[in-house]
Amino acid sequence: MNTSKRTQHGASGIGLIIILAIIGACVFIGLQYIPQYMEAGTVDSILENIEKAHKVTPVSNTRVLEDMIDKQLNINQLDDLRDSFEVAQDGEEYIVKVSFERELNLIYEKKPMKYEKTLILR
Repeated sequence: MNTSKRTQHGASGIGLIIILAIIGACVFIGLQYIPQYMEAGTVDSILENIEKAHKVTPVSNTRVLEDMIDKQLNINQLDDLRDSFEVAQDGEEYIVKVSFERELNLIYEKKPMKYEKTLILR
């Protein structure tokens, strides 16, 4: 008579369901966070481009700076952030402030993500 022991190889059905649930939750959360970080990175890039352009050709007034911001927002298809930018002049300095908030819709709560940055051009 053959009485060999059988050992299990791999995960059980319940183990696979748990692993898939964890992977699904991670994907869901990632799909919420990744666009927010990409948008923040694009805004950082816009500010860097404005700073580089100012070093090459100094800005003469706030209207020129606002036009540069509008152009960059159009290029990056971020027209909804137009009202998030504030441009001011303080003596010979130009101050660009960006502030906006996005909401992450997680399953158990809604979490606000706030972005604020200031660029001073001299």
